[in-house]
Amino acid sequence: MFLGNLGYMGSANLTGAGMGAKSTRRRNFENGIISDEPAILAPLAEQFDRVWRGAHCGDCGRREYCPDCPLDDV
Repeated sequence: MFLGNLGYMGSANLTGAGMGAKSTRRRNFENGIISDEPAILAPLAEQFDRVWRGAHCGDCGRREYCPDCPLDDV
């Protein structure tokens, strides 16, 4: 997730449950960082772009569960 030259990388899903709003007695333990370091952001942006473009879809094996596979437009 990017905002200009600032990026977040972490294990939490960006939902209420993923961010700890599920309940006071049931929590997920997550890790994440916010960074403005180009050495961290460049590979993070590269990975995000590969996933967004569907670079891994051809070998995924779960395409039947992905109704909007980027490869369908190719």
